[in-house]
Amino acid sequence: MAVVGIAGAAFPESDLLETARVHLQKGRYEEALEAYERVEATKSGSSRIAIGKSRAFEVLGRLSTAVELLEQAVGKNPRSPSLLARFAEVRFQQGRYNEAEKLAQRALKFDGRHPLARMVLADVHTETGRLKQAEAGYRWFVRFYNQAQPNEAETLLLVARGAVQYARWKGASQHFNFAVNTLCPDALQSDKYCWQSYHVSGSLLLKKYNRAQAIPEFKQALAINPQATPVLVSLGQAVLQQHNLGEAERYADRALQVNPSFVPALQLKADVRIAQGTISEALNLLAQALAVNPHDQRTLARQAACFLLIDGVPSEFDELILNLDAVEDVPVAKSSRFSKLLVALARRNPRAGYFLTLLGERLESRRQYDLAERLYKQAISLMPQLAEPKTALGMLYMRIGKTDEAQKILDRAFQADPFHVRVSNLRKVLKLLNGYETIATEHFVIRVDSKLDKLLGRYMAEFLEENYDQLVERFGFEPPHRTHFEIYNKAQGLSAHQWFSSRMVGMPWIQTIGASTGVIVALASPTAAAEPFNWARVLKHEFVHIITLQQTNFNIPHWFTEALAVSAEGYPRPAVWDRLLLKRVPQGDLRSLDELNDGFVRPRSPLDWQFTYCQSRLYAQYMVEQYGPQTIPKLLAAYRDNQSTDKAIPHVFGVDKQTFEKGYREFLDRIVAEFGDGQKPQTSKSPAEIEKNYRNNPDDPQAAAEYADLLLGLGKRRQVRKIASKALQKNKQEPLAAVVMARLELRSEDVKAALAYLEEALDRDKPHHRLLRLLASLKLLDEKYPEAADLYELGSKTFPHDVEWLKGMAAVYLKLGETAKFKAALVVLSQRIPDDPSVRKKLAELALSEKDYAAAVQYGRMTLHIDVLDADVHRLLGEAYHGLKKYAHSVREFEVALQLKPGDLDLQFGLARSQLAAGDKKSARAGLEGILKQKPDYQPAKIMLEGLD
Repeated sequence: MAVVGIAGAAFPESDLLETARVHLQKGRYEEALEAYERVEATKSGSSRIAIGKSRAFEVLGRLSTAVELLEQAVGKNPRSPSLLARFAEVRFQQGRYNEAEKLAQRALKFDGRHPLARMVLADVHTETGRLKQAEAGYRWFVRFYNQAQPNEAETLLLVARGAVQYARWKGASQHFNFAVNTLCPDALQSDKYCWQSYHVSGSLLLKKYNRAQAIPEFKQALAINPQATPVLVSLGQAVLQQHNLGEAERYADRALQVNPSFVPALQLKADVRIAQGTISEALNLLAQALAVNPHDQRTLARQAACFLLIDGVPSEFDELILNLDAVEDVPVAKSSRFSKLLVALARRNPRAGYFLTLLGERLESRRQYDLAERLYKQAISLMPQLAEPKTALGMLYMRIGKTDEAQKILDRAFQADPFHVRVSNLRKVLKLLNGYETIATEHFVIRVDSKLDKLLGRYMAEFLEENYDQLVERFGFEPPHRTHFEIYNKAQGLSAHQWFSSRMVGMPWIQTIGASTGVIVALASPTAAAEPFNWARVLKHEFVHIITLQQTNFNIPHWFTEALAVSAEGYPRPAVWDRLLLKRVPQGDLRSLDELNDGFVRPRSPLDWQFTYCQSRLYAQYMVEQYGPQTIPKLLAAYRDNQSTDKAIPHVFGVDKQTFEKGYREFLDRIVAEFGDGQKPQTSKSPAEIEKNYRNNPDDPQAAAEYADLLLGLGKRRQVRKIASKALQKNKQEPLAAVVMARLELRSEDVKAALAYLEEALDRDKPHHRLLRLLASLKLLDEKYPEAADLYELGSKTFPHDVEWLKGMAAVYLKLGETAKFKAALVVLSQRIPDDPSVRKKLAELALSEKDYAAAVQYGRMTLHIDVLDADVHRLLGEAYHGLKKYAHSVREFEVALQLKPGDLDLQFGLARSQLAAGDKKSARAGLEGILKQKPDYQPAKIMLEGLD
């Protein structure tokens, strides 16, 4: 045994080699190189040293150094199968497939069962389109394991790779379990530092969208090797599945800090850029990856997607895709970067199914559904053994509403891979959807739960058709096919939102209640929602997405389609948006056009998500107000022509983007200035800051009042009265001190004393928000309605962004019997609070009482847009339609009311009355007789029946 001396000590060479290996496994790459160099002179360890050092050089991004090292080592030991196989592996990673194949074959001459050589050879066959040989190569690993029963960690993981690849191609799903539950644990048992075991099992789980189990596996791997670049990239891919672009990029950057030329990390970072729409930056990253391996299918697929997104689709696209085995015969435009790339690839590999699948996925992520479908189909044709394009095509068909086709192909995909979470979830969605009822109109197809939402579906269909012409005219585009809406309710122990989420992304949670793919719309049923929402508003919003996405061939940026959809809803800015504007605009906490999309996919908080919608809408408003309404269709046309925002801005608005952005910021400043001083948010202070300020300035009335208010909130009332009283002694109009004292008096139910404090401190020219609110509410409780009205009106004038003042005004006007003012307040509230049915219902009731039947119908229907199951509103509509002499509509509303409230005699009578007015005497008579059977003394029915006789 060779012995190596280190700093005066002597260690067996094998021990030092093991030390180097452990350094390598734990991510201490420089230390590993140092350890290998210490024993490099010993002949017996030369192969292991060369292989170990080459791995360290590779992971540090020094692949050329690894090549030089291996060339020298193979020259010295040309009969070492392990050296030859390792050199073949490196050449394969460089895309030098011919050399890799020759080296692997040389290794197999000396050891016909060398696992790494076998793996390289199978992978080369895959990359060069020799699929039968590749399949046989992967199957070899299954047979090898059964015969040899290897126990070395590296060999077990190669067996896992081969077995899984064979399983993917042959639909042998039991091999997935075998790899995850047997081979990976056995590898870890053989080598406790084998982080690759966790990575292999985690990667298999992640490919099936089982993030919950995959991520812990990756974290276990990082616990062993915090610098394991493949693991960092896999974690980035996991968060990218949830559209967390920022975190995905951070993982890619961490991997690139270790290995600046790590191809998977460059690919991941390019995926982030493609998702963000910065295609030129993606191309720069892909160029770096191609410098390492110019023939990598996965890099080339991303590059091809970028070419198509920038240059458009060449005329020879279909012919090339369909004739990869004869591309030389296809005429190619000289200027087409995509076509040149594809021809070069096809010459090496005419069965590039992985390339086609990944290209389809990248284009689908940019909503290029038609192109993606053609690519998936051809991938399946060229490589029918692949599960990936089948799965992708099935999910694509779900996105574009081809559910019958989706059912067939997802069933095939499930048979090939029953552990794929998204496939499994989508098959469950399809099974549920197949039991839904279909409501078809001229322009829409609506599918609903026949028991829970049939009524809702009818009213949705009516609403959509009524708004169709107006929206089509507004945007100058009509979808060529009927738009499908799917409304999901609770079923099989899952909530409506879980079913809706699974329908859209194959996973049980997304943030919104409704979503559009640009072809279909799905939403969670409002009848199953925890909080009511205006479903008509959601339908209009989502249908605008359908129009603008299809109108621009899906090239419209996310922020602009959202801006147009929100604007089309027809409601003013919500109060929460105004509050955010007041806070963020002065701080400059804004997103530019380049940053807006990120606010939708990666908001910092729910409020940040809200503000992204707010900013998007205001960008559209700024365009119209500053440059004219014609700019909206012009910008849509620019996006349809595949222009980027950078090019579209000067083309449409005649200014560069910097000038446009500067004008937008000034526009926001003007909006905030219009709010007035009364709406400016108070600077928030932490409890510690409030206490410190008081301790340093105990005689300052404001500091004392803030501290007293803090103590009262904490329940420390003993000191509060003394501090607040002292503040009022210093300044009898200190508003917050007056509020504190009033609250203390109210605890003793001394309303008169509370009012005295508040009235004394009220400054009508510059009222304090909390003081005014408390004073107005006490006046209302004290039944001093004129004074309360005056205070609520002052509050509404001073703080117009706060709808609570409007609510108070409405309550006071109702008490005062000032019907006109009451109605006016309700009308404003119906716009400011679009998801509250009670305001609309009250307006409908008032209109009906005044025999303003048209207004009663208007507000009654607006109420149904939030609560379609309210029997009283349907009755009200029945009465209003009767008043308008629209008897068929009246009959329908009374019938619906009776469905919701069966047995109600008044509803039965209303129905009979409308049936009679509509000329249906037979039904009216039957209804009246039915009433009298239940209640013989029901006089209105008696009188009407006698009139029939």
